[in-house]
Amino acid sequence: MKKKKIIIMFLVALIASVYAEKLQVTPMEKIIIGSGFGFDINKELNGSVQYSVPFTSYDFKTKRKPGGGLASDNAISPEEMLEQSSSVLKANASSLGETREKRQLSSSKPFVIGTEKIGIIGEEQAFYGIENIVNILFTNSAINDRSLFAVCKGKAVDILTLKVDGYPSSADYMEGMIQHATAYNFLSSEYTLLNMYISLASEGRNLVLPYLEIKDKKIAFAGIALFKGDKMVCALPMKESKIMNMLREKEGKGILSLQEASDKYINYDAMVKRKVECNKRGGKYEFNIELDFQGDIIENTLYKDMKKENEKKFEELMGKKIEKMCNDFLDNMKNIYKVDCLNLGMYAVAKYGREMGVDWNKEVSNADIKISVKVKIDKMGIGQY
Repeated sequence: MKKKKIIIMFLVALIASVYAEKLQVTPMEKIIIGSGFGFDINKELNGSVQYSVPFTSYDFKTKRKPGGGLASDNAISPEEMLEQSSSVLKANASSLGETREKRQLSSSKPFVIGTEKIGIIGEEQAFYGIENIVNILFTNSAINDRSLFAVCKGKAVDILTLKVDGYPSSADYMEGMIQHATAYNFLSSEYTLLNMYISLASEGRNLVLPYLEIKDKKIAFAGIALFKGDKMVCALPMKESKIMNMLREKEGKGILSLQEASDKYINYDAMVKRKVECNKRGGKYEFNIELDFQGDIIENTLYKDMKKENEKKFEELMGKKIEKMCNDFLDNMKNIYKVDCLNLGMYAVAKYGREMGVDWNKEVSNADIKISVKVKIDKMGIGQY
């Protein structure tokens, strides 16, 4: 019995010491907590590349409370948070891994990995290739694979150092911008590091990322960066990005308009669901894309009295307009971009097999792609004009 008590006491002491060590908390002022990071390159005359990785970290400042530093009833500490801002640490090196050691040499505090909200890839780095970025990030088990990623016009360091009113860092602002852009522009929310890795590793898929730029000293969502493999091909403007996402994503939400004049138009707030069917005839692939729109009329100055016959007319006209928009985009995709940005190759791979040495960008560019559109009105809104 005595022996059992000694063993139990020993185990309790051991567990307590382990948890006591784990529960030790370092004050936030003594560590570097990242909010965002970027990737740029600088090409040298001899053809080599210098990598530049700016890292945005939070700056926490505190002040003593009035009254000799005594804590109030609700306070835990005689100090309180005064403000939260951010600063950018930069490091240049001949490899991405080397930038980490150089960045630490210029800092007096340890870095905390995994708190970053967004990664920004400079345009030149995106055209050069991003496979090394994805690889080095995934070798770190502490990295947040759900952090968002985007491409920016110009240098990543410029957009990360931009001050945005009401936000501790531009990284916080860009995270919110991308997360909430899904409401009205048929955009996806899956622009994460994990999705980047899956897109690059999967046959029949191509990566797309948000494309941001600075306009009038403000950050703007300018379109979608289109990749072929790990290299960026071009940046689609927002108008084309909207159409691409209707055709690419399984479902999305956005606003479409039918307009005859500046004072005669209808705004249609709709949800779209997509279905894809793939067939192969005579060595040529065929894809049938069905788009099913269902939503509400949120503004109407086109029809004075929106009766059933006008509803049917609107559904028919809007369906034809969407179909034309999609076919125009497909012409550009096949003849100008020559990239399967709709991930149609993924459906062919699932049906006919993978690892057959097929260039899906080429096959999809030469394929027959048919679009069918259904438009349905749910609600008409409260008022008529």
